[in-house]
Amino acid sequence: MTEKNQKSAIPSKSGTPTKDTEKNVDFSLKNLIDLVKYPVITEKTYLALYGNRQYTFDVDKRLTKTQIKKLFESLFNVDVIAVNTHIPPRRKLRVGMAQGFRPSFKRAIITVKEGQSINYNFSLAQTAN
Repeated sequence: MTEKNQKSAIPSKSGTPTKDTEKNVDFSLKNLIDLVKYPVITEKTYLALYGNRQYTFDVDKRLTKTQIKKLFESLFNVDVIAVNTHIPPRRKLRVGMAQGFRPSFKRAIITVKEGQSINYNFSLAQTAN
């Protein structure tokens, strides 16, 4: 190997991207609420909420688990213990003769510290203040 090949074979520490910077997601205060689409309210999520302190939300598909944890800790002021995620299969959607799919999203199950809760029954008037 020549010197040029040896230098290119060794990765530089400053040039390697981290997982958080690979996906371009804007974490400015204005866009935090846009990354959380809506809470999932079903019988199964209510049982998880009261039994295990787990909240279920649909979030932006580009977010990683560490980004979701930081997002909920900063947005709702809670201590997140664990984040479980999955991407549900897309459902078919038919409009007349055209067939397509619903938009894809990521479902996040957030476990919070005992004694803390997430108030997701907020209106737009409360978030503006």
